[in-house]
Parts: sequence; C-alpha cells; structure tokens
Amino acid sequence: MTDPSTTERPSRRAPPRGALRLTALGGLGEIGMNCLALEQDGEVVLIDCGVTFPSSDLGIDVFHPRFDHVLADRDRLRGVVITHGHEDHIGALPYLLAHVDVPVWGPRHALELVRHRLAEHGLEGVDVDLRPTAVGEEHRIGPFSFEPIRVTHSIADATALAIRTAAGLVVHTGDFKLDPTPIDGEVTDEARFEALGDEGVRLLLSDSTNVDSLGHSGSERSVGDALGGLIENARGRVVIGLFASNVQRLRALGEIAVRTRRRICLLGRSVNNHARAAQAVGRLDWPSDLLVPPDLAGSLPRDRLLVLASGTQAERMSALTRLAAGTHPAMRIDEGDLVVMSSRIIPGNDRPVYDLVASFLRLGVELVTRMTDPRVHASGHAHRDEQRRMIDLVRPETFLPVHGTLHHLMRHAAVAREAGVGEIVVVENGEIVEIAPGSPAAKVGRVPVGRVATFDGEEVTDEVLKERAQLGRAGVVFVSVVLDRRGGIASTPQVIARGVLDASDADVLHKASLAVARAVGEVSSRSRDHASAAGDDEIADAARLAARRTVEARTGKRPLVNVALSRIDRP
Repeated sequence: MTDPSTTERPSRRAPPRGALRLTALGGLGEIGMNCLALEQDGEVVLIDCGVTFPSSDLGIDVFHPRFDHVLADRDRLRGVVITHGHEDHIGALPYLLAHVDVPVWGPRHALELVRHRLAEHGLEGVDVDLRPTAVGEEHRIGPFSFEPIRVTHSIADATALAIRTAAGLVVHTGDFKLDPTPIDGEVTDEARFEALGDEGVRLLLSDSTNVDSLGHSGSERSVGDALGGLIENARGRVVIGLFASNVQRLRALGEIAVRTRRRICLLGRSVNNHARAAQAVGRLDWPSDLLVPPDLAGSLPRDRLLVLASGTQAERMSALTRLAAGTHPAMRIDEGDLVVMSSRIIPGNDRPVYDLVASFLRLGVELVTRMTDPRVHASGHAHRDEQRRMIDLVRPETFLPVHGTLHHLMRHAAVAREAGVGEIVVVENGEIVEIAPGSPAAKVGRVPVGRVATFDGEEVTDEVLKERAQLGRAGVVFVSVVLDRRGGIASTPQVIARGVLDASDADVLHKASLAVARAVGEVSSRSRDHASAAGDDEIADAARLAARRTVEARTGKRPLVNVALSRIDRP
C-alpha cells in the first residue's frame, strides 16, 4: 500500500457545519470492491469494505482499495458498517484492520464470514470489535445514526441502510432485489422504504449492477422449483454448480434432497465455508444426517447422491473444474450423470466457462445451464423495473447511483431522471460529493484512489505487476557475461530465452551472443583508450541493449533482458 504520509492529499478545507461528504474508494466506475466513506463534522465511517478479482492471470488473488484517504487521518475513522457478506463487500476488511483498530457493524451472517476471513489472515487472535446489527435497530456511530433494513439478495441476512445525518436522511440500498417469494421468506421491506420516503429522503444511493436487464430479476422460489423438477427426474448422480454464498439456494437444495431421498456432498472450500457460516448463525437448518463427506460419497448409489460444487466461473483448481477434467481426488463424473450450472457467467469469464461446459459435454453428461434453461438461475440484483420501483418508493431529493461501471451509473441515472428525481449526481471512485442543508449536491474535489494487488495476503507492487505483464507479452532473455581482469570477454556470452522463441528461431540466440560480445568488447576498448575501467553497470547496459535489439529485429518482440555479469582474476 502507498504510504499515506507521502501521498499527495486533497485540500482539507473543512466542509460547512452539518454538511455530508461522500467519497467512494471503490465500487463506483467498476463492478466490485465496494467501499464508500461518509464524512461529517470531521468524523468518517466506511460503508462496506470489499475486494475485486483479477481478470487476468498475473499471480494475484484479489485487489483491495487503496486506503490512503482514511489512513492519512486514521483517528477520524469511527468504524465500518457492512451491508452483507459477499466478498466485494467484506473481503478487504483484513487489509484495513491490519492498519487501524475500529469496530465493524454488520448482520450476524456477514460477521461470521468476516471472522473466517480474519482467521485466514492471521487475525483470529486479534481483539477485533465485531458488533452484530439487526433490522429495525438504530446504531449511533459518531455523528451518524444507522438503521438496517431487510432486503432480498443472493445471500442471507442482506440489508440496506437508513442513515440519519445533519444534512438529511440518506438511504443506501446495498445489493438488493424485489423477490416476492424468497426461500427464507424475508422479502425486501418495501413498506419501510415507503415510510422513509414519506419522511423525506435527501439522498438515495442505489445498486446499479443490473440496470441493463429489463423487467424483474425472478424469484428464488421459482429457481428452487426448477431445480427440484430436474433432480426428481434424474436417474443418476446430480451435480449442481452454484455460487456458494447463495444460502437461499442451499436451503432449497436441502429441501429437495430430503424430498428425493438423496444425500448431499459438498465439494469445494467456498461452499463448505458458506454452509458452515450459515449453519452457525441459524440460517441453514439441514438435518444432521443429510451431509455425506466426499471420501464416502462414492459408496452411495448414484441415484442417492446430490453434489453441490463451487467453481462456476471455471476457477483454476476449483471443484467443478477438477470434476470436468476427471482429476478430482474424491469423485468422478460418469456418462449419464446430470450436471446443472445454476449460475450466470460473470463478464470477462466467458471463455473459461465455455471451456468448462465443453469439458462436461465430452464426458457424456446431461448438462443444463442458464443458456439452455433460464429457470435454473435468478440474479440477486434488481433489474430495471425493480430499480425504478425503489426510486418510486423512496422519492429522494437527490439520486446517486452506486455499484457499477460508468455505463451502469449513467443508465441508472437516466432511470431516476425518468422517475422525476430533480437532482442526480454521477461520480466515480475518488470524487468527493458534498451535500449541505439547503444546498444542492456538488463535487468539491478528489482523493487518491486505486487498487492494491495481493497474493496470499501480501501486497504485490505495481512494479512487479508491470514486469509480469511484460513477461507475458514478450518473454525474457537471460544473458551471462564473464570478463577477465582487464575487462575483456573471458568466454562466449551465454544467451537463454524463455517465452520468446520457437525451435525455428534457434539461430537468434547465437546471433545475440555475438552481438553481446561485440558490444561488451567496444565498451572495454573505449575504456582502455581513456585509461579508465568500464563499470559493471555500463557493460551490463551494453549487453542488455545488444541482446534486445537482436531479438527484436528477428521477432518484433521487446523481451525483458536480464544480464548476469561476473569477473575472474586471470588475465
């Protein structure tokens, strides 16, 4: 992470008394990594603290937001309020809490997942102050008052927030949908949103993720009915690929398993973790004999097994990927088994997911996906009609779309404009929005924002990522140069390439070796003429340039060139 003490900071002009400032550190102008800072009277609260996942393979687990803005004045941070337990809302907490000790408020299910994340980062024994919230209860945090409101989403215990500030009432929807028949019966509390609208809402921040999807998102109960029909008619083993965090779907599949006299086998760390967390807080009440461990699942008749597996985005080494490849240590899929991908393709994952689908088809299984049967998955995010309904319920004075790329934010702003909202503000990460009583919302500056790459909990610097990207594009060339005591070439330079050349270009390495020898010889000759020994850096630079020019002339690539220089004592 960038050192906040060395980062250029925005003007700290104090806002007018009672004014509210909002600054997104993530989640505005992108999908994921949601993290919004609220500031009033010199005190700051974060709403959510999430990560996002890489779209390319550079050895990165996740990206988390740069926290320079809040860490530069860490004494002003009063805590973090979590809306629900998805990774793009809680995953960055371990990285933040490693630098600052503040309370975290959130639904019980979300906090159970937070505990697991903290333990993974070695913070299990640290006295982290986790404070459960419940819908309808108000919590005072610095100058703010927060009230969680029940919303339906693709995870248990999801909430919106009613936030009382000196600048007026703010409603933050979190991630939501308007599902009339969720499996757990906990519908979005439209009556409470309408009551807040009657009271008068100064600002509405609302989920923009599915603004391009017309109509309604569909009911989770309908998905359960569709999956139930498929499982009841299956004669062999059934594998359901799903987003592990969707506890409502886990509940439905538990009911189906009991009804069809199947045992459930969980495959994948993610689905095991989410099932365990949901059971710990009473959100998943499977019978004690419903689960069968993977090492015993093979002993069951095929028509008595229901496998729930994570890895729907074809993640490397995930349960579904290994099942499709026939390399899972606990189970093999046989011809005639039913595989249902009860999920959607996250943008950017199209190619690997289609490759996963092809691998299953080659096994001779019966495969059902959202493409072949749309009933097997429903989004957890509101579609456009539901987004419009939320605006109509709340009737805000000002609308600020959140959770989406600039395209999503602009489209959602257009929905609010059609709904008659008088003041609309569209901002991206880092832009500061100020709202004062009796004054229109205004952009008043910027703060430093960005992504911090991590692997195994440790930061991967921008310089390392840049080198990795260059290695992927053009490969690397290693050059070994041995000099004698007078600075001349003691032996033929060795040149080795990786990811640059194929067998037909083998002569390029020989030419590069000759070019390096000439370049080093010229540097040594010039230094003798001037009666001064050439430095190692000068010689290495000459060798590097000669090797790169030779390879580039033949291949058109500009690889990284690493030069190892050594000297021996003999003349």
